[in-house]
Amino acid sequence: MNRPRPADRKHRCRAWGPRALHRLHGGRDTTEGTTAVTQMDDPPAPAARPVPGTFTVRPGVPDDWDGLLGPGSPATLSRRWITLAEGRIPGGARTLALEGEHGPSVALVGGPVEEPTGHVRFDPFRVLSGGSAGEGVAEQGPHPWRGRAPEDVFPCCLLMFPNYETAPAGPDAHDPAAVGRWVDGLVAWARDNGMRSVAGLFLRPDFPAFTGALRERGFDIVPMVDRCDMDVTWQDFDGYLATLPRKRRFAVRRELRDIALRGVVVGERPVRDEEPELVRLRHQIVTKYGGVPDAEREAGSLRHLRDHFGPENVTVVEARQDDALLSFSILVRDGGQWTVLMSGTDYDRPDASFTYFATMFYRPAELAPRLGITSMAYGLGTLQAKKLRGCTVNTLSAAALLLDR
Repeated sequence: MNRPRPADRKHRCRAWGPRALHRLHGGRDTTEGTTAVTQMDDPPAPAARPVPGTFTVRPGVPDDWDGLLGPGSPATLSRRWITLAEGRIPGGARTLALEGEHGPSVALVGGPVEEPTGHVRFDPFRVLSGGSAGEGVAEQGPHPWRGRAPEDVFPCCLLMFPNYETAPAGPDAHDPAAVGRWVDGLVAWARDNGMRSVAGLFLRPDFPAFTGALRERGFDIVPMVDRCDMDVTWQDFDGYLATLPRKRRFAVRRELRDIALRGVVVGERPVRDEEPELVRLRHQIVTKYGGVPDAEREAGSLRHLRDHFGPENVTVVEARQDDALLSFSILVRDGGQWTVLMSGTDYDRPDASFTYFATMFYRPAELAPRLGITSMAYGLGTLQAKKLRGCTVNTLSAAALLLDR
């Protein structure tokens, strides 16, 4: 079969691009196409359910997505977490599903990417060619796209949930035969729609059937990043301390004693409508790690969190001395899980020493069993500090397949 000309490939990809989808749905991003109905019109007939075994790609994430998640699924795979940061997926999220008798059998989130974005973690080309190794992403390789040009890889069909962990959903998400059919459908769809590659980022290790199906079909599987989580197995703070090695228990008690002797009080409260103190500390942490601080952006992010999850689900754990804010961490609740999403410390104040650990680990560990929290997600980075304070570490993987069309 003749390979399409570059112009043909580009045209075929753009049929699925964000602008085409925007036009398709009347200038709006929506899960399903809608038809304008006037009082003189008959209502449109219900959409026919896809034939079981069909592989489908639809814009957006359906309202009933969470019904596909199994018991104990990470909160960040839920619809409200996907929509929180959907902009990290170029063109917005699409639902890629293998249809079953009563809805999707296996489904993931992702979509076509037309060119490199340059993002250290979200750009499949940068990650899989080794361009992010210096930042600790796919640091040890292998890098299957090293030496490749972007035009060898793009358009790329990217599988990625936007909150640093990716896994299949659906009743058959752990069934080897079903996930194998899903991967077959994905690869066929990608070829038919002008993709040059398929990539997955942040693949969780607790879905071995899915990873195995990718590997069996020629995907390279690459260790990408480590993430930290903490299961709440204790009933009180002494129980938390008992989970730590003896020397670490002594160190934690010493840190908390030193904090108290400096007159620092650690407590918690709901997020407020406006948070200028948190924005000030965010300015410091962004500057410390080489970023460009933006007070308006930080304030907007805090408002978005409050509005998106509801203020009752967003907790600020803070350390104060004489009413001055020294440190804070923000925890977002989703069912029985807390996700530690944002933090800040006043680096100009020496008495802020160790308050970061108190707001991020020690006070949450004390509160969690009282509030019915069963796990806390600590995400990426600062692995040693998190391991020392009780987190377990799991390696997330990337996957890559160049399509020979």
